[in-house]
Amino acid sequence: RERGLGLAPLLQPLGEPRPPAQLGPLLCNLSQLPEGRRGLLDRSRCSVQRLLPFTQYKDSVVHRRGVVGALRNCCFESGESPGPSPGAALVRQAA
Repeated sequence: RERGLGLAPLLQPLGEPRPPAQLGPLLCNLSQLPEGRRGLLDRSRCSVQRLLPFTQYKDSVVHRRGVVGALRNCCFESGESPGPSPGAALVRQAA
């Protein structure tokens, strides 16, 4: 069960021209937890689509590495339903 405000306040700065540099590492850390991965992979939030441009973000190597780490961690999320895992869908979206 989700408590508090969830990921929405953390994902909002991704729409800004210069998101905080530590946002990437924070998302990477959160994505180490199953709840964090599920939140990032929730299609209604479009989180993956919002994170993908930051894999080539030149203004902050810290932010870029954090985002790449978060996306990598999401590849390890296994779906509870039969069929491809949400992580496999992430790889297809990135291609």
